[in-house]
Amino acid sequence: MPLPRRRSSFLGQPASVSAADRVGSASGVGRVGAGITAAPRGVFVGMAPTGGASSLGTRVSRRALGISSVFLQGLRSSTVPALPQPGERGHHQPTFDSLNGCLLEYRDKVRALEQLNQQLEEQIRHCLDRKASSAGNWGALRQDWEEIYRQVSEAILDNARLMLQTENVQASAEDFKDRYENEQPFRKAVEEEINSLYKVIDDANLTKMDLEAQIESMKAELEDLARNYEEDVKVLYNQLADRQVDEPDAPIETSLDQILGYIRSHWERAIERNRAETDAYLEFKQVDSLNSKLSREEEELESLKTECSDAGCKIQSLQAETESMRALKRGLENSLNDAKHWHDIELQNLGSVIGKLEAELADVRGDIEQQRRDYETLLGNKMRLELEIGTYHGILDGEESRYQPVTWSESTADGEVRPAPTSSAPNSATQPEEGSNPPNHQQKEN
Repeated sequence: MPLPRRRSSFLGQPASVSAADRVGSASGVGRVGAGITAAPRGVFVGMAPTGGASSLGTRVSRRALGISSVFLQGLRSSTVPALPQPGERGHHQPTFDSLNGCLLEYRDKVRALEQLNQQLEEQIRHCLDRKASSAGNWGALRQDWEEIYRQVSEAILDNARLMLQTENVQASAEDFKDRYENEQPFRKAVEEEINSLYKVIDDANLTKMDLEAQIESMKAELEDLARNYEEDVKVLYNQLADRQVDEPDAPIETSLDQILGYIRSHWERAIERNRAETDAYLEFKQVDSLNSKLSREEEELESLKTECSDAGCKIQSLQAETESMRALKRGLENSLNDAKHWHDIELQNLGSVIGKLEAELADVRGDIEQQRRDYETLLGNKMRLELEIGTYHGILDGEESRYQPVTWSESTADGEVRPAPTSSAPNSATQPEEGSNPPNHQQKEN
């Protein structure tokens, strides 16, 4: 980095005073009253830091130069001093002698300061040469820095992308968690309905088993009745088949009255027997008809019971189907409401995400615009500083070319090395003070 160079005034003189006039004012006695208008306040040699002494130079005060206050007071005068009258020359002769002595002493000290200035310039030249040699590696370092900057930018983008994916995954996990928590009551309700349906199925199975047992008992009763009926019919057939007609024995007596009485009694017994059989048969027929009537009524009763049980089963099945349809309807309605709810939640989440992204996009655009304005401002400052630095270098090179030229390397801010002439004049103590840089140059360094 080049040392800042500043064109400072010598002994409080303005910059417009030429170097020849300044040399002439310090080289002889005859030029003392030749129009010196500025009062010398001090000499700056090298660079003097703000906080303390510097290794490159020191500030030489008027006491160090041995300049008396009388001489300084004469130099501060803005008018041409009046020449003494011939009669007064002897009275003012000691004053001019002391003034000549001060000027000679001042000239010797100026020569010493010139030698010190040359030494300081040599040190500065060696320092700048070392800096210029070390500044040659800025190209590779700049490439490495650009590569690292690009990698850091890519890492920042990857980090932002991963953060966005992480937020999306967390939002999805929270949505699934909320959905799971909201589904728990519906799950419990469905489980309760399923348990109630299981109970209904168990009751229906028990009723079915009871009805099957009743049917089996009725079938067994019908078989018993049919078997008893067949046995009764067989008994009656056997009774009819075993019936025999009693033939009367021939009477032994031959008397007509005895024979007629025997025949009369025989037929009376036959009639009584037939009447008894007829009565028994009629009674059996009546019992059979009653049994047949009872069996038909029982069959009708059984058929009615069967129809009632079938109707009850159908009613229960229809009730179960109705309950299942109602449960299905409630489940579908709950699913529809849940879907609408989650749809609204998703829309709200998407709206919030879109709002956040739009806000971030607006912030990014604002940052880009601010960076663009800052870049334009910095570019303008850079161009203005380059123009001012070029102007300063031109002024310094023009002023220093009048003195002994000394060539030394100066490293510019962009890494280039260019020659710059320096001066070893007595008042070339225009080396800039450290901490007294121009404002524009300080802005560029920042």
